[in-house]
Amino acid sequence: MMRLDADRTEQFRASMAHYLGTLAGKKDFAAIVRFYEDNRTEVDACDAGSLRHVARAYASLGQYPTALRIARAAQTRAAREGDTVDLAEIFTTLGGILRDMGEMREAEKAYRDAESIFRRHDHLEGQSRALNLLAGLLYRQNDYTNALSVLLDAIEIARKLDDRKKLAFMTGNIGRIYHFLGRFAEARKHLQTSLELSRSLQDYTELGRICLSLGYLNIQEGHFRQAELDLAEANCYIMNHGTRFDKTNYLLYLGELQYRSGRVHDARVTLDEALRLAEQTAPQTDLVVRALRHLAEIETRLQQYRRAERTIARGLAIAGKCDSAVEQAALLKLKAGCAEAKGDTEQAAELFRAAIDNLEETGVRYEQAETLIAAGRAQSFSQRQRLTFLFRAEEFFDRAGIRVRLDEVEQLIAQIDIIDSTGLDATRALSQSSHEAGFVTACESIKRFKAQLPIIGRSDLPVLLTGETGVGKDQMARYFHSIVRPDGPFVAINCASLPETLLESELFGHAKGAFTGADGEKQGLFAAANGGVLYLDEIGDMPLSLQTKLLGVLERRKVLPLGSTKEIDLNVKLVAATNQRLEEMVENGRFRRDLYYRLSGISFTIPPLRDRKQDIPLLLEYFVGKSRLERNSHGAELSTELVRHFVAYDWPGNVRELATKVKRIEVLAELALEGDLTELARGLFPDQLPLPTLELNRRVEEYERKLIIEALTTARGNKSEAARMLGIHEATVRTKLKRYGISVEGGTVNRQR
Repeated sequence: MMRLDADRTEQFRASMAHYLGTLAGKKDFAAIVRFYEDNRTEVDACDAGSLRHVARAYASLGQYPTALRIARAAQTRAAREGDTVDLAEIFTTLGGILRDMGEMREAEKAYRDAESIFRRHDHLEGQSRALNLLAGLLYRQNDYTNALSVLLDAIEIARKLDDRKKLAFMTGNIGRIYHFLGRFAEARKHLQTSLELSRSLQDYTELGRICLSLGYLNIQEGHFRQAELDLAEANCYIMNHGTRFDKTNYLLYLGELQYRSGRVHDARVTLDEALRLAEQTAPQTDLVVRALRHLAEIETRLQQYRRAERTIARGLAIAGKCDSAVEQAALLKLKAGCAEAKGDTEQAAELFRAAIDNLEETGVRYEQAETLIAAGRAQSFSQRQRLTFLFRAEEFFDRAGIRVRLDEVEQLIAQIDIIDSTGLDATRALSQSSHEAGFVTACESIKRFKAQLPIIGRSDLPVLLTGETGVGKDQMARYFHSIVRPDGPFVAINCASLPETLLESELFGHAKGAFTGADGEKQGLFAAANGGVLYLDEIGDMPLSLQTKLLGVLERRKVLPLGSTKEIDLNVKLVAATNQRLEEMVENGRFRRDLYYRLSGISFTIPPLRDRKQDIPLLLEYFVGKSRLERNSHGAELSTELVRHFVAYDWPGNVRELATKVKRIEVLAELALEGDLTELARGLFPDQLPLPTLELNRRVEEYERKLIIEALTTARGNKSEAARMLGIHEATVRTKLKRYGISVEGGTVNRQR
C-alpha cells in the first residue's frame, strides 16, 4: 500500500513537472506563478528543473528576491546529482536573476560555471548560450574587449550548430559592442545583418531590440528622423513581445532623442516614466542610473543646478553599487558643469578630468568624446587645454564619420578665441571690433557681394546667408556689422543650440514670473542688439511656433517679452544663416513660406572652399598670422610645401576646418617647443580619396588638371614657379593651360566649367 502511494506521488510530481514545463515553453510565466502559489508544498518537492521554471517565472515578473530563493533551492537539489546539464541550466537561470538584481560578480560566476559544465558534457547549444549570456554581462559592465572575445567564441559554436536564431542574436550583440567602442560603421553592418536574420526568422523580440540599437546609433550620429522611425518600429515589437527591461530601454532612448532634438518637456515626461519603470524592474542597476543621468542633463540645460545636483547624487550612489563606470563618468561630467556654474572652477576641472580618465579605461569612445566637448566648453581650463580636449573629440568624430558632431566641434574650436577675448559663452557673443571682422577672399563672387554690403546696409531688408557648414557665414555676418554698424552691438545666437522654451526667452526676453524659474527680468537678444546687428545662425532649425513670432517682430519692428505687456521698439539689422535648403523645407511644411520670402529678399550663397582654392593660401596666411606660429617662426614666410599640403586637401569642413588645423599645428608646436611646421602638417591630412572610376585617359587628364591648378594656386599664379614645382618646362605649363581652359588673372586661378 505504501509503495502504491509513493508511485502515485511520483506520478503526480511528474505530471506537475510536465505541466510547468509546458507553461514555460509557452512563456506563460503568470500562469506558472499562480500554479506555484496554489501548490507551493507540492511544487517545492518536485525536481530541480520544475523549480527552475518557477524561478524564471518570478524573475520575468520582476520579483527577484523570490526568484533567487527558489533558484538557490533548485541549485542545491540539482548539485546532489553532480555536475549535470540540469545544474548548468539552473546556473544560467541563476546568473540572469543575479544580473538583474545588480549582483554582477555573482552572476558572472554562475555563467562561467554553466559554460564549464556544458563544455564538459560537449553540449554545444548550452555552451554557446552560456557564453553569450556571459558576454552580455561583461558588456553591461563595460568590459567590451572581453565581451567581444567571449562572443566570438560563442558565435563559432552557433555556426557549427547552424543555429540562425543564435547567429542573429549574437551578431546583434557584436554590433552593440562595436557601437560602444566607437566603431560605428562596423556596428551598423552587424546590426543590419542581425536585423535581416531576425526578420527572416520572424523573431519579433529580437527585432524590437535590434531596432532599439539602430535607433540609438542614429541618435548618436545625429540622424534624429531616422532614429524616430527606428524607435517607433521597435515599440511596435516591444509592446507585444518585449520584456519590461525592453520597455524601459525604449523609454530611455526615446527620452534621449526628445532631449537631443530640443523637445525638453516631452523628454522629461518620458524619462520620468522610464525612471518609474526602471525602479520597479531593476532598482539597483544602471537602468535607473541612465534615467537619472538623462534627467540631470535636462535640469542642467534648464539651469536648474540644485535640482540637478540632487539627481546626480542619487545616480552616483546607485552607479557605485552596480559598478557602472560609464554612467558614473557621465554623472561626474554633469557634476563638473554644476560646479562651474557655481564658480568653483577648481572642483569643476578635477571632476572633468576624473570623468575623462574613467572613460579612457572603459574604452567607450562616444561618451569620452562627449565629455571632452564639455571640458572644451568649460572656462575652468586654459585656452590650450580646452583646444586639446576639443582636438581629441574632433579626432573621434572624424574617424567615426559623424559629420554633424564634427561640425559642432570645429565650430567650438573656431569660437575659442572669440569666447576668451570677450568672456562670453558660445550662444551669445557680443561686440567685436570692426578691425577684426574682415573677410579674406580672392573669390570674385564673394568680392562682388562684399562691395554691395554698404548699399544693402542702408535698407531695412534682412540678409540671408546660405552655404555649407564652415564656409564663413558667421564671419560674413561680422563683416557686415563692421561695415554698416561698427559702433553698435553684434549679437549672435545659434537657433539649433537651445530647446524651444529657452530659445524663445533668449530671443524675445521675459518678465519676472513669466514662467517657472523666471526669477527676474531678462533682456532678449533682439533688445540687446538694438542699434546693431542680430545674427540668427541655423535659422532652418527654428521651431515653427517661433517662426511665426519672428515674422511678427520683423513686420512690426517691435518685440514683446514673454509675460510682459510693454512692447520694445527695435532698430536692428538682421542677418540669418543656414546650411539647409529652405526652399525644400518650405515645400515640406517645415519652414514658413511667408518668413522665407521675408528673409530671402537679399540672399547670398557662400561657395565651399573646394570651389575657391585661390582663397586657401590667403586664409592660411591670415590664420597663421593670428596665431603664435608667426612669432615662433620669427615672421618667416610660409613654405611652399606647407601651402601645397593645404591646397591639395578638399576641405569638407571648409574655412572652419582650415582654421582648426592651424590651431592644431599651434598646439602641437607649443607641445613640441620646436619643429618644422611642414612636418607637423603632414599628419593633419588623410590620404586623398581616389577619383571616381573613369576611362584611363580621362583619369589621367583629370589628375593632371588638378595638379596644375594646385601648383598655380600655391605659386599665386606664377607660371614659372608652378612649372618648377611640377618638374616640367614653363612652356608645357602654358600649353596645358590652354588645353584645360585654365586662366590666371592677377594671381587668381580660374577654371572654365
